[in-house]
Amino acid sequence: MPAVSVTSFVLFDATYSIVDGVFDFWSDGRYGLFVLVFLFSVVLPLGKVAVGIWAWLAGADSGSPLGRLLRAAAWISRWSMLDVCIVALLVVALEGSLLTTADIHAGLVLFAAGVVVSTVATHRLVRR
Repeated sequence: MPAVSVTSFVLFDATYSIVDGVFDFWSDGRYGLFVLVFLFSVVLPLGKVAVGIWAWLAGADSGSPLGRLLRAAAWISRWSMLDVCIVALLVVALEGSLLTTADIHAGLVLFAAGVVVSTVATHRLVRR
């Protein structure tokens, strides 16, 4: 689902999803950015949801290894909005240019909502 559209000089128009943007870093040879954004945008959110579902189904208590893993996922979830913040800063920076515009689409809004919902769910599981 599209997250951001960038238009420059009215000739260049590209729409990116979160995953498209991540893999564009790889194809451009920006491996450090690829690893950082892939970790925070794909691996950590999916891992947090998987650990939360596993702990919920297993009925893990706070002293078990799974409970400790769930607490770690809750702590890491504090950083989950980092990539949404980066995209917002990118949009603000691009809007400051005379010939470039950037628009946010539903993909970014849904991603941000998913991060918030999964973070709340993880923290509620830790408190039970």
